[in-house]
Amino acid sequence: MAKVRGGGIGHLPGYILMKPMIRFLTAGPHTTVQDGGRAGFQGLGVPEGGALDKDALFLANALVGNAPDMAALEICLGGVGIELMSPCRVALTGTAAGVMTIQDSTGQLLEVPSNRSVDLGAGRIIRLGILPDTNTATLAFSGGIDLPLLFGSMSTSPSARIGGLEGRLLQNGDVLPLKTAEREDEPEWISDYQLETRADIRCVPGPQDDRFTKSAINTFLSEPFQISPVLNRMGMRLNGPVLEHKDNADILSDGIVTGSVQVPGEGKPIILLADHQTTGGYTKIATIISADIPRLARLRPGQHIRFHAVSVDEAERLARHQAENLQRAMTSLRPAPPLMDQGALYQLGDTT
Repeated sequence: MAKVRGGGIGHLPGYILMKPMIRFLTAGPHTTVQDGGRAGFQGLGVPEGGALDKDALFLANALVGNAPDMAALEICLGGVGIELMSPCRVALTGTAAGVMTIQDSTGQLLEVPSNRSVDLGAGRIIRLGILPDTNTATLAFSGGIDLPLLFGSMSTSPSARIGGLEGRLLQNGDVLPLKTAEREDEPEWISDYQLETRADIRCVPGPQDDRFTKSAINTFLSEPFQISPVLNRMGMRLNGPVLEHKDNADILSDGIVTGSVQVPGEGKPIILLADHQTTGGYTKIATIISADIPRLARLRPGQHIRFHAVSVDEAERLARHQAENLQRAMTSLRPAPPLMDQGALYQLGDTT
């Protein structure tokens, strides 16, 4: 049994739990609980949500022994400090250059690279600085996060104030329960899978590409666009050339999907992401293919992207190819080499 001092699930003082738990010393500017999302409820006005980078989510869960779409932490920008209040296996994915710094009770530090798991004892502190090479990373815990399901998902949609912990971004002092993992005598794992960071984004034209001038279509598919700082889980605004409509930007509201490229009257495109609205009344010049959504989620404000048109058949082929590659990566993990000498590693990972 563990007693939460100065906090609780959210901020409930003195809440007593018998579950494994983690406590946020620093939650960072934009950290949320995410899983595979709540598909199938847009007709009720419920956003699908879910991890922006599902490739990173699936890989992180594989490294810690979870099912692919179990709930983990989606960390945007970084700046996170987490105390493990119970023994746990953890893994960081979605970044090639980011590392976890693990601190024990004596102040000793251990750096753990991304794409590998590590077993840690209660009281260890995980710190993740500013992410150097990605906008979004994933941190998974063995057993997964254990919060109430809403429409079959724990995913947080802060704009709709649903899911996760009180439908909001995580805050300093928050405590999250974990599911109890079945502890198996198996090695820590490492993956050689490389998450792509190319800025060439593939899309299917439409569904309202006929509402744009020929010049606008050519510009969209030939000129670079810069990712604006106006970026969140709902959408990514782009700076660059203005895209001209033949008439105006308004249409009868119709359905929105993740990856829709909406162009309002000002002519600046907006890529709609996981927490997008369920319907919208602006023209959509194209739709980002599902295979490129995770890569898009890793791009940072200030970076430039270019769009490349593909057919629906090609988009489906690319989706299958990516899913096959990711499945191979999750089933071909190899035992991780020791991070340091065995004596010190045993001390850091001691769970007694």
